[in-house]
Amino acid sequence: MELNDKRRALLMELQYNFPITRRPFLDIARRIGEDEDWVLDETRNLMSNGLIKRIGALVNYRSRGLVSALIGVNVPSELIDDVARAINSDPQVSHNFVRGHARYNVWFVTKAKSKEELITKVSSTLTRFGINDFVILTALRTYKIDVKFDLINGVSRTKSMILPLNVPSIESTGLPMEFFRKLRSIGIEQEPFNELANLAGTNVDGLRDLISNLMKVGIIRDFYATLDSDKVGFRENAMVVFKAIPEICERTALIEEATHVVLREVTLGSWPYNCYFMIHGVSRDVLENAIGNIMRRLGINEYEVLYSIRNLLPEMARRLELTNT
Repeated sequence: MELNDKRRALLMELQYNFPITRRPFLDIARRIGEDEDWVLDETRNLMSNGLIKRIGALVNYRSRGLVSALIGVNVPSELIDDVARAINSDPQVSHNFVRGHARYNVWFVTKAKSKEELITKVSSTLTRFGINDFVILTALRTYKIDVKFDLINGVSRTKSMILPLNVPSIESTGLPMEFFRKLRSIGIEQEPFNELANLAGTNVDGLRDLISNLMKVGIIRDFYATLDSDKVGFRENAMVVFKAIPEICERTALIEEATHVVLREVTLGSWPYNCYFMIHGVSRDVLENAIGNIMRRLGINEYEVLYSIRNLLPEMARRLELTNT
């Protein structure tokens, strides 16, 4: 599906400025100089063609009392597919990639109710293949996690925001779980928020305030259209790792091109870096320029860039939805 200027403008609004109003698609239409029917039809087409995955918000895993870790594994090349299948059998695995690193070539993210449970399940899976060389990096602080794509400049860009350190439990909201299930993906219709407002016992104006507060306290993540990176031309991404004090890692989250900014600790194994961010772009050149600029701004000279080579969990988007409520 061709991304002409009109579709590109629509996708930018759906990502960066989605309004929580009675008729959000009408409001978007006015901003881009189109009519509501065109916006609704184009949004449906973009979704049916897979460029848009969903429009909504996801629950922060911390509000469900879970811990998260990034695991790097030294996997013999002939075992990668078998090991990937075993890793992916864990429903809490949300990312799994082959990345360019001299020692650890497979990287995945999983969650559990405790560090002990996480270590046990990861170790059990990998030792079945005789693999003992891996590192478990538990998230100490997640500063930023959402990914948006700047379709004008060809690089990932998310607003500067810092997720709270302490996140209330989802149960503390008093809202039904059905509310959070519906919140992750709204319908493409004139008035998509009526059912959500009813579930919350309020009107759409009250819903807007509620969603804003849920984001402020960190229970849910930003409300926007999630795009398929490959289908909108963002076929390159990299994980950048370096050693820094927490204040520098937090500053990284204020840089819009950086996504998934996390401060980590080594829970098992040996690894020299504690700060991690992702970045996405339309080409390696775009990424290399952006990464160089970011590291200069942070004053970091020693770092590693692990480019993604292969996605071992193609159904990642669907998995993320299922594991976030």
